[in-house]
Amino acid sequence: MKYIIFLLLFAFSYTNSCNKKGTFIVGHNKQKVQHPEKTKFLILQLQGKDVSKEKLYITFDEERNTASGYAGCNTFSSTYTAEKESISFGFPIASKMYCKKKIQLEQDFFKAFMEVDLRTIKQDSLVLKNSNGIVLFSGIKTKK
Repeated sequence: MKYIIFLLLFAFSYTNSCNKKGTFIVGHNKQKVQHPEKTKFLILQLQGKDVSKEKLYITFDEERNTASGYAGCNTFSSTYTAEKESISFGFPIASKMYCKKKIQLEQDFFKAFMEVDLRTIKQDSLVLKNSNGIVLFSGIKTKK
C-alpha cells in the first residue's frame, strides 16, 4: 500500500511540477500561463501643474477593474468602471502616513481623482478629464 501511494505521489509531482514562475510542466510539454498586464502611468501634470518630480503614478488593472498608485505621500487603491472613454472611480482607500510637506499635493490629487469622468489613452500617454473636458491628470506609460 505504501508503495502504491509513493508511486502516485511521484507520478503526480512529475506531471504537475513548476520549473519557474509562470511556466508549468505537464508531462514533457511546457505551457506558459498568461498573467494579465497592469498598465502604469507616471503622472506628469495634476490640474495643469508640473508634478513630474513628485513620482505620482496610477496603475490600471484591467482584469480586476482596479486602479492603484502613489498620491504624493500615501499609496491608494480604488475600483473603477469604464466604458469607451468614460470612467468613474470608486472611493479610494489609502495608507495613513502623515507627510506635512505633501499634504496639499495629496489633497489636490484625491480631489481631482474623484472628479475624473473621461479617460483617453493614446499610444503611451494618459489624459484624465472631468465632465467639462478640463484636464485633471496627464501622464506617460512607464516600462513597469
